[in-house]
Amino acid sequence: MDFQFSAFQGNVIAKCSMEHIAVANWLNTELPLNPALISTALDALEQAKQFNLGQEIRLVGKEYSLFIDGDEVLVRANNLAFSQDDELEQDFHYYDEESIAFCGLEDFEQFLKSYLNFIHNR
Repeated sequence: MDFQFSAFQGNVIAKCSMEHIAVANWLNTELPLNPALISTALDALEQAKQFNLGQEIRLVGKEYSLFIDGDEVLVRANNLAFSQDDELEQDFHYYDEESIAFCGLEDFEQFLKSYLNFIHNR
């Protein structure tokens, strides 16, 4: 997963590669609302790696939520409530590329630790 952090007007902004935009959106929207979320997410990752409980750990945010299991992390926008029963008009397609992303546990952990390193060294 490719990512970078920058500071803009006192805020840290994350940018990720196209297939992981939802990860950056999660950090950019949820972290200002709940700064303890980084340590909560790191603890959840450690639980998933150590115990591999076979069940999902959910960290529900205001706009984006994390779903962590023994293999991967899913970041999904909370407004992503499109179901198979919903119909779109002809020639319309549902776009969710910026609303959902998957990554491995180690990749997500590296993302979070890199964020912490960035804020401590700026």
